[in-house]
Amino acid sequence: MGGSEKRFSNPLEPQLVRLNKNLLISKGDPQYFDKVIRYADKTSPEAHFKMGERAREQGNISRAIFHYQEVMKTSSSPYYYEANRALRDLALQEQADLEEARTELEVATKGKFNRFLRMFLYALILINLILLAALLGSAGEDNSAAASASAAASSLAAGSDSGKPAQGTGSSFSTEAASVRGDASMPVPEKDVPYVMDFPAGVGAEWIESELLREMNRLVQENSRQNRVIYGFVVDGKQSGRTDPLGSSSSGGQAIREELRPGQAYPLDSQASLENAFVAAEYVPQLRSSIQIYYISEGVPQAQALTVAGAQIIRTALQAYAADHDGTYPASLDLLIRSYPDNYLSFLPKEVLTGSSRVSPYYDGGGGWVYIPAADDPGSVLRPNLPAAALAVAQPVSAALSAPANIQLEPVQVYVSKRERRLLLQAGNGTVLASRAGIGRPESPTPGGTYSVLERVLAPAGRAPGVYGAAALGLGSIAVHGTADAASVGAARSLGCVRVDDAEMLALFALVPKGAALHVVASLDEAGVPALKRPVSEHGGELAAAAAALRPAQLSSVNEHVPGKVFHWLG
Repeated sequence: MGGSEKRFSNPLEPQLVRLNKNLLISKGDPQYFDKVIRYADKTSPEAHFKMGERAREQGNISRAIFHYQEVMKTSSSPYYYEANRALRDLALQEQADLEEARTELEVATKGKFNRFLRMFLYALILINLILLAALLGSAGEDNSAAASASAAASSLAAGSDSGKPAQGTGSSFSTEAASVRGDASMPVPEKDVPYVMDFPAGVGAEWIESELLREMNRLVQENSRQNRVIYGFVVDGKQSGRTDPLGSSSSGGQAIREELRPGQAYPLDSQASLENAFVAAEYVPQLRSSIQIYYISEGVPQAQALTVAGAQIIRTALQAYAADHDGTYPASLDLLIRSYPDNYLSFLPKEVLTGSSRVSPYYDGGGGWVYIPAADDPGSVLRPNLPAAALAVAQPVSAALSAPANIQLEPVQVYVSKRERRLLLQAGNGTVLASRAGIGRPESPTPGGTYSVLERVLAPAGRAPGVYGAAALGLGSIAVHGTADAASVGAARSLGCVRVDDAEMLALFALVPKGAALHVVASLDEAGVPALKRPVSEHGGELAAAAAALRPAQLSSVNEHVPGKVFHWLG
């Protein structure tokens, strides 16, 4: 009876897909994905996404939302980001439809709403906001979004435009402050006007924050749906240096000033003076329900530069990964941090301004990184999860309030100058970190040219123990590697490789991803790279400080040593 198992086999079975022991079905069946969910896998991301797309085409929006939300329960799925994008599109379309309905009602009644129409409109807005909060909150946020949206809607239903947001202070862009999720495509109220406040020198941060909160709440009560930002200045002339935005030399400006009580915020006429602000408070109802306060001048330039550098380091690794995988970016950034030879990175650099290593599939301004592997623009695949104001102090208020921060794509570049005996690491936005470097002796010079980092190895084994030091970046025939011979760093003593002090090499190793370009040049000037005016310390330290600032609190467990393999770089 050994052949009994095949007695009732279907001759078309090779062309069919087996959903379970008793069900074979063709992929051409219009109900294929419905049956996958029903009989095979109730959580199939592909099936739910396809069902959502079909429901959307048929105009069954509630059914489409259900299926997209089911996809969002599996974050590792390749359909996760597409479903997230579809949910945002549906939410924005719903908002646009309601706005169109409101406009049509205004035209039909010539702007005179009777009580019935007004309550009907408020009911529509209430339903929309609750649906929007529930829809966007299902992507992994807590229930505060729905509560915030419901409270705002209740205020509208009561016929009031005023509202008081939760008061949040301290660290800028805290994740706890985010409520209803926003995106760069969300509509922003027109005519956003920045405000300014003057503070005397020497006052404490607690008093400054309380005054900013008081004034911001006053402005928000005037219109709870309007974006607001207040910039603070020191008025003793040492830190401010700004021109009077109200035009104190004119009678109009003076009259406005006389009407203001001490400590009151007033509108800013010109954007040109914002570069001297030292503190800012912002309220963006599209993104969060709280007031955010952040300090602009104290330590931020360095943090801004390191945040940009961290983004460029990750982007460079992503480009290398895509080049190795038919142009496809990884589904997760974790795939960049694996054991040799797939160690594109040693760790995921943290976003320095907030200290967060969080990775989000969309912008919410809460710190960390936004990663969208399906983005069309390579510069938008990875960007800081910060408002634009976090990376640029002086800019139009509309950008400061609504736009997500982004920076021009500038892959990491390393330059080794044989004349200056220096190694420079460029990581975007003018960020340059320098170290002394040793090069090949006259009879075995370091060959010039542009190389790509092909291998990243800790303590690589060579023809002699320790010949390549603590770490190495393999470039093919040569490498940039560490050395315990301090006298050879800054000299021409190698067999052709580039030598860096062991401590500096470990920091360089952490900052340079696989795939980064390395240029060996005769001199920095000839290569079009401005030579550093500052001296480079014999003991370095710039690379180590940057690596320490970008290193997250918890490191991934990866093996970047290569036991049993002997490398044969020139040495």
